[in-house]
Amino acid sequence: MGSGAPLADLRSFSLDPRLKMLIAILAIGALAIQAYRVLISAYPVMISGGQAGSNYALDFGVYYDSAWRLIHNTGQLYNQGMVTPDWPLAVKGMDFKYLPFFSFFMLPFLLLNYTTALLTWNGFQLLLMPLMGWFIYRALKNFNIVLIVAVLWIALLQPFPIPPAYTISFYSLYHSQSYYWQWAEGQAKVLVTFLIVAAYYFSKSKKPMVAGLAYGLAFYDPRIPLYALPLILLVNWGQYKKFGLVALATLAAGDAILLFDGLGSSFLAMVLSNGISTPFYQYVWIPIYSIAALTTVEGVNFLYHAWLKGGFRVRADRPGPESAGQTWKATK
Repeated sequence: MGSGAPLADLRSFSLDPRLKMLIAILAIGALAIQAYRVLISAYPVMISGGQAGSNYALDFGVYYDSAWRLIHNTGQLYNQGMVTPDWPLAVKGMDFKYLPFFSFFMLPFLLLNYTTALLTWNGFQLLLMPLMGWFIYRALKNFNIVLIVAVLWIALLQPFPIPPAYTISFYSLYHSQSYYWQWAEGQAKVLVTFLIVAAYYFSKSKKPMVAGLAYGLAFYDPRIPLYALPLILLVNWGQYKKFGLVALATLAAGDAILLFDGLGSSFLAMVLSNGISTPFYQYVWIPIYSIAALTTVEGVNFLYHAWLKGGFRVRADRPGPESAGQTWKATK
């Protein structure tokens, strides 16, 4: 191995590119099938909530009701508890804390009855997972296959529950508690993870405007894109202006509704009275671990070339995700 060889090209893991792609595709397929199996295992809780007389998939119920309010009573979007006219969500009150543009994502689901909408929502997010896996593979295609499969495993299976709420066991390595409760509650953490991964992939693909759009949309839950900021800054080296302008424009356009019908004041009142933080539920680990894995890979690669090789410059000789402004070449 020459002194200028990138960390991604360690000869001990060198494979024919077609074989590497085949292994990655098989891994993505297997992990997606297991994600489906986890979803099916969560189905009884998904449709019952595990409590007599309660809503099922309580988080999706909040999203569904937020879309209802967006149309019928916009100014009450952040009002806690039931208001008139609300879609009747049994005995559970409203607790919507996302930025308001998320409600636009949910509008098509109002065309369906609640049960069908819930199943469609989970099915939609399940279908995003193979595409998310493909984005990860394409962004990491120059890295060794062991590392690629490890990142895919973390992002698509989420095997690391955190004690004391859960214990790590062999069972948890293939039956994810994080994904189980993602499906059971009808959560939106797969969507936000997908948007961050898309922003990462398109940044490395030298498409900062598309990346900025995905990153801006991920701000419906601001905690996750802010947590991903080091990764996003790292892979957008040299293209910050286009990326940043589109991300800010997306966020501004999406949240312009805050100017309507007292919605901004009710949002501010919600933040000041209740805050926007929530307990660290199991499904939060889906984006947390996925982003941590990608940040670790890109950070180690960057440091290897920037420090151990005595400097770096951005390669511009090869387009696409394999360089994407982030294949660091040592300077002499």
